[in-house]
Amino acid sequence: MIVVSNPTRRVTRFYPSQSRITRGLSGGLLWVLSCTAVASLPEPVLKALDRYELDADDLSLLIKPVDGGEPVIVHNAETLRNPASTMKLVTTMAALDVLKPNYQWATDFILLGELDSTGVLHGDLAIRGGGDPYLVEESIGRLVAEMRRRGLQHITGDVLLDDSAFSLPATDPGAFDGEPLRAYNVPPDALLINFKVIRFFFEPDPATQRVRVTTLPELPELQVENDLKLIRGRCRGYQKGIAVHADANANRVRFSGTFPDGCKRYSLSRSLLTHDGYAAALLNQVWLRHGGRLDGVIRSANVAEDAEVWLEWDSRPLSEQIRLINKYSNNVMTRQLFLTMGAEVFGSPASLPKARAAVGQWLSDHNLDAERIVIDNGAGLSRDTRISAKSLAGLLELGWRSPFMPEFVASLSLVGLDGTFRRRFRDGPLTGQAHLKTGRLDGVTAMAGFAMARDGQRYIVVSLHNAPDVHRGTGEVVQNAILQWLHRYEPASLQSADVAASNGSDATPEG
Repeated sequence: MIVVSNPTRRVTRFYPSQSRITRGLSGGLLWVLSCTAVASLPEPVLKALDRYELDADDLSLLIKPVDGGEPVIVHNAETLRNPASTMKLVTTMAALDVLKPNYQWATDFILLGELDSTGVLHGDLAIRGGGDPYLVEESIGRLVAEMRRRGLQHITGDVLLDDSAFSLPATDPGAFDGEPLRAYNVPPDALLINFKVIRFFFEPDPATQRVRVTTLPELPELQVENDLKLIRGRCRGYQKGIAVHADANANRVRFSGTFPDGCKRYSLSRSLLTHDGYAAALLNQVWLRHGGRLDGVIRSANVAEDAEVWLEWDSRPLSEQIRLINKYSNNVMTRQLFLTMGAEVFGSPASLPKARAAVGQWLSDHNLDAERIVIDNGAGLSRDTRISAKSLAGLLELGWRSPFMPEFVASLSLVGLDGTFRRRFRDGPLTGQAHLKTGRLDGVTAMAGFAMARDGQRYIVVSLHNAPDVHRGTGEVVQNAILQWLHRYEPASLQSADVAASNGSDATPEG
């Protein structure tokens, strides 16, 4: 027997699998719950768990008012869980506080030779990356136009790519999940350009009865082999029937399989070429497109730290970049930011140990359980990352009180409107009523942020769910039940005894 509450009355409910929900509770505590208190989870959440045979012990949930009032729900709040991408909240909030919202990354352009009055550089041009997370093709176009405006037309030597601002070991981009071509697995680089991603577009060509394949950006160095067969059918199926054959460092990709003519246009993004190879190909294309001339090649080389900078290109400010990071859960941008924190606190070059130490020090300074939190790469794309719902809620409470609260909250997905939550609760009473960061890995679903109840009160919400196959949709059902219940929540229906009993159900912290 489990006692639950609704806004108007206390009722008793029986559930077929109540042993899963109450497992591990002592008989005395069960008696207290059944006789005097609300269970730590609301009835709709218990029903969602029971429907999919999910164990409540695998879920951590904490809901509390943003003004620091008593918690509404506390369930396994101190248990360490894998938070997936909700860990990005730690990195972005720490960065706002340490670097400040107006922080910008600099990409330096250095002339290693004489630039004459006719626009000819007699020597090399060096490009030194500063870790900008958002140095995209559009920015490269503006950069090249600015170089041309400053008089550079013709480079007789080479273009040197310097990524020495980051000191990172060689990594296998497929080590995390065996998917080295996926954009979310792109490793960080001090001279990251366009996320090192190529977008492929597939369109049926009725005239030739073939599938047309185009790319963005267009890189002549990349060879595309198109073995796709156009078939009649509806636009459905995994990747619409397209199989991709390549490796992460290849300059050749082959597409095979079938593509239904019911698809008017389909796209997928993949990471190909090395960091230097991708940067060289894109820079060369944009330089030539703007009428520039290059006699040499584009290659990797380090430049002296005290070399005179001819052109410094400043990035978008941090306040804008964290919107892209949190709303769309961009992993490589987060990892760039994480490494930057390490370099700013402990000096260049950036490294993972410095980044972990910098964020760990910030957590410790703000009493956020730094000794138990496992940060790993700062993005949550990790099997080792750990944090509790209590610590994550503490971070959100700190963010709400921060002078940079508007920038932090605005970086989160607005439910039903944008980001990773844009397709959920569209055109309904919950649309726009919550700013949330999502997280999802195999066996993990998570959400954390701020939600508004119907009485206008805002609440901190943290849900961390670790269970086999919970990422296949069932975890979202539980999250939806939490948000729908909170939206209807009436504070007067909760009594202090209820909260006390909820606190008593916390599980033992994981190692």
